[in-house]
This record gives sequence, structure tokens and C-alpha cells, in this order.
Amino acid sequence: MYLLFILSLLIVGFGQPASFSAMGLVSAVLGFALFFRVLVDIPSPKSRFWLGVLWYSGVQGIQLFWALGHPFYYIYFVYALHLLLLGLQFGLFSLFITRERIQKIPYILGFAGFWVILEWMRLYFFSGHPWNPIGLTLSGSPFSRQFASFWGVYGLSFWVMLVNLLFLRAWLAPRNKAWLTVILLALVPYAYGAVQLQFHSREYVGPQTKVGLVQTTFPIEETMPFSSDDLFEFVKEEWRQILTLSKKAQQENVDLLVLPELVVPYGTYFLLFDYDTTVQTFGEIFGPEAVKQLPGKQQHLSMEVSGKWMVNNAFWLQGIANVVGSDVVAGLEDRDYLGDGKFRHHTVAYLFRPNTVALQRYEKRVLVPMGEYIPFAFLRDLAADYGVHGSFTCGECAKLLHSRCGSLGVSICYEETLGHMMRESRIKGAEMLVNVTNDGWFPDHGLPKTHLEHARLRTVEMGVPLIRSCNTGITCAIDSFGNDIAVLGKTPYEQEHSQDVLIADVPRYQYRTPYTFFGDHLILTLSAAFVSLAIFTSYFERDK
Repeated sequence: MYLLFILSLLIVGFGQPASFSAMGLVSAVLGFALFFRVLVDIPSPKSRFWLGVLWYSGVQGIQLFWALGHPFYYIYFVYALHLLLLGLQFGLFSLFITRERIQKIPYILGFAGFWVILEWMRLYFFSGHPWNPIGLTLSGSPFSRQFASFWGVYGLSFWVMLVNLLFLRAWLAPRNKAWLTVILLALVPYAYGAVQLQFHSREYVGPQTKVGLVQTTFPIEETMPFSSDDLFEFVKEEWRQILTLSKKAQQENVDLLVLPELVVPYGTYFLLFDYDTTVQTFGEIFGPEAVKQLPGKQQHLSMEVSGKWMVNNAFWLQGIANVVGSDVVAGLEDRDYLGDGKFRHHTVAYLFRPNTVALQRYEKRVLVPMGEYIPFAFLRDLAADYGVHGSFTCGECAKLLHSRCGSLGVSICYEETLGHMMRESRIKGAEMLVNVTNDGWFPDHGLPKTHLEHARLRTVEMGVPLIRSCNTGITCAIDSFGNDIAVLGKTPYEQEHSQDVLIADVPRYQYRTPYTFFGDHLILTLSAAFVSLAIFTSYFERDK
């Protein structure tokens, strides 16, 4: 019993593709079944519940270990709370796993559907908890991950739970037919993927977009003891480094240059930098001819203050777009004036086009609890002790940024882990997904790889490529089948900490998927139907 408990905990805990892809493929077939084998020998529902809580809290303790890399101590409370809540969810699920029920297909289908509903409900906990759906275990293979194009990651979760329950059924009552069913169903995702890849291989040719993806690796200012003057000088040096990286992109004639989330502090339009000094910096890095291409003294980019012309962060970015000759997507902080001295603050991504005055803006819709908004009054007081004050405002809807490379579906930070949100961009006509992020709040604990593997499935679900620009993280380009085109850095340390620009030729190939059409509605409807079937079966058995 203890051996199965520990073995299943390790297989499932390390079964996500961010840890060991091969372990994930094992977990998708029998990882949960090993634990359920322990459960079915426990007659007490109360004991099954608490054992389920303990086991799944341990699984999530492994998979969410990256959270402990956060520099502030309140993360330990948040970490423990998540483990407890997720464990309670699984404890509820474990209540229903008995030897008798596992022998009946209606219950097995109902349990798999019930698990999908439980996972989906996490999306409505605070800002949403999309981390570690069990379906992600199938994304470690280029074949099985294609199954997500049919019904999304929650469809994969249904399949993983279904196969594990059928494995347990065959284990408890060995029959050739039962084992054959397990084998055939376990192979379905791979067969689906093989057919899909073969079908699209005939058409996977065509135009490409040359992109430059900047990874800045700037330290997080909130964690450093800056005075205001020191921070201002620090930001000027950050812009110098950005210009140096942008020059590499200019030399490669990129079509699109992407900079990370909140690439520099001080917002979009605060007039902070001396105009002449800024122009001089461009000239030093790009050469004197570049100065002629800089935007003139325009009202939204520069202004005369006390007899001296000053510029803002938007001036720097518009200058980069003009000089490099490419569209530029960059993450910034921005604010809208509401009147009476009040402002609404957003985390945004702007699109700057060469020699174009009009800007396009996307506002981040999913905010990070404690970092970008503070949910409860007692937590606001706690956060204030760590220098966190105020909240940002959520964006209201998906917006496309229309570049000369096509329509871009933009996400900021972990929005890209939410399939239903990325689907909104795809429905509106997104031809490429663009993510700007910063995993630097959780350094050296595995978040960049975890974040990337969650994002990878969006390409398969939507049938479009994805490009990512990270301050700290994994900057990369991924094709519309979830395969890496290019990744900055070779080792995990280099990937997380390299300051450079990744140049990649991204195939524009895209295709329509069933998930784009149905979204999560398909698997949720099926899950609800199977749960209803299990309930009716239970009532029917009682009547007999």
C-alpha cells in the first residue's frame, strides 16, 4: 500500500512535460490508477477523502514547487493554501472511488467527466488557476498533443482519467478484453496525432515571418533598494541595452520585433528623458543616419517642460520601430485619465508601426493576485508591508493587434495558459499568438519551463504559431503543431538568464481546429452528460 502510494505520487508529481516527458506518458496511463488501487481497499469514505487530500496535495506540492522561488515570504501562505484547496478537490473526487463502482462503465465515464468539471472550476478561483491539468501529461509527445486540437486540454484530462480508471478496472478484474480496451484507448491520442501531422505535412509550406524576440533579463525593480534618482538612471541604461539588442534585429531585417511584459518602468507617457540625450543615444548605437528617422517633437511622444524638451517611453519604442524598420510589440504600464484627478491603470501591450502615429493597445485581462490586484482587505494590509500598493484594472475583451505580418492575438504573462481566452483571439481572426511575459518573479525554480509547456498547447488548440518574448523565462517560437522552431539558449540556465535577441523564421501556416469551433463547451457538455448517466445509474441500482 505504502509503496503504491509513494510510487504513484512520484509518477504523477513528476509526470508533467516540464519535468520528464516520458514520465508523463506513463502517468497518462497508470499514474492515477496506482493510487486508486490503494483507495479501493479502504472501506471508509472519510479515510478515502483524507488520503486523497494528502496524496494530491503532495502531487501539487511537486508541480507547484516553482512558486517558492518568489522573493517575498507571503508566498508560503499562498502556496500552502493552493495545496490545501487542490487537495480538497481531489479528496472529494476520491470519495466516490470504490471497487464496486470501478467495474461499471457508466461510473467510469461519470468519474472522468466529474474530474473535468473540477479542473474547469479552478478557472474561477481568484484570477483562475490553470496550472497542471492532468491532460498536460499527453503534451510531452508531438503526436499525442495533437489530440488537443479536437477538444482542448480538458479533453485530454478526460482521456487521461478515463484510461487510468479503465486500467484500474482491468487490474481488479483481469480479462483480455479489458486490457485490450485500455491499450487501444491509450493509443488513440497518438493515432489521432499521427493522422493529423501526416495530413498537414502536405500543406506545411508557404510564407514565413522573420521575428526578433528580445529577452532583456532586467532585474525586478521592486526587489532592489533603489532611490528614485538611481532608478531613473537605471532605466536609461536599460534603454541603452534594448537599443543594442534591437540593432541585432535591424541587421537581420526582421518583420516583427517583440519586447517583454513591462519592459521598463514608468509607464508609457510619463515625460522623463531629455530629448537631446535620447537622440544622442540612438545615434551612438545605430549611427548618425538613424537620428533622421526618429519621430519629431510630437505631442504624445514628447513635450516642452520648463523650456526643455522631454520624451517618454513611447518615444523610445516608436524610435526603435522607425529605425529598425519593423513593427514593434512591447509590454508597458499605462493609465487612462477618468477625470477629477483619477486614473485607471493597466498592464498593456502596444503595437508601434514604423512612421505611424496611431498606436494599437491590448489591455491585460487576467491579473496576478497580490502582484497586480489585491483581493481582500486583510491581504491589502499584508501586501503593503512588502511595498505593494493599489491595483491594476482588467482589460474587457480580446483585441487583435493588426501588424503588417498579420493579425496578432496578444497575451500577457500567464494569460496564454488559458485556452478559452486564446480562443477568443483566434475567433476574431488571430493568425499568430504573441506572448510577452516575465517569469523573473519566480527565479531558478522551474517556472519558465512549466509556463512554456502550458503555452505550447495553445498552438495545437488554435492551429496557429506562437512567439514569446520574456524578460526572464524561455523566449522562443513554436509552430502551429506545438513544435519548437527556435529557442534562446541551450541549457535551462541560459534559457532563463540570457540577454539576447532570438531571430526566427516562423511559418505562417495555420488551420482550423474543432476546438476553435467548439471550445470547452464540447468536453463540458459530454462531462455533464456522463456525470448525469452515473447519477441515474446509482439511482436505478438503489431502486432495484
